[in-house]
Amino acid sequence: MAIWLHIDMHNGIPIYVQLIQQIKHAIEVGRLMPGDSLPTVRELANELAIAPNTIVKAYNELQRTGLIESRPGRGTTVVGQIEETLRIQKRKALIERLHTLVLDANSLDMSTQELRTHFEHAVQQFMSELPKRKEKS
Repeated sequence: MAIWLHIDMHNGIPIYVQLIQQIKHAIEVGRLMPGDSLPTVRELANELAIAPNTIVKAYNELQRTGLIESRPGRGTTVVGQIEETLRIQKRKALIERLHTLVLDANSLDMSTQELRTHFEHAVQQFMSELPKRKEKS
């Protein structure tokens, strides 16, 4: 069944988070494709010897982020428009990293202008080296 899922009870990461990370990774690398079915909650709970509520929590979070969908009588499947969903999630993660960067700069007493200068320099340096992409606003 889901032999690619491996739960480590001793690493300190909550089990439902491990499930989310591994299922998301399986989607990202193509192990799970749009339309593929995931094991039922009961099947996965028996196979991994964990509480069904833990799996429900992971599935609910994956569904909330748009990676999977559950339909009564049809089970849980990977959504069809996965590339766009992953792109949106990566953009959100990038914005979160930018927020962290600004907070860190503030903690280091860096001025807005100094941060802006470094940011603009990095954009000029690295964006000019990357293949040209159509710019979006």
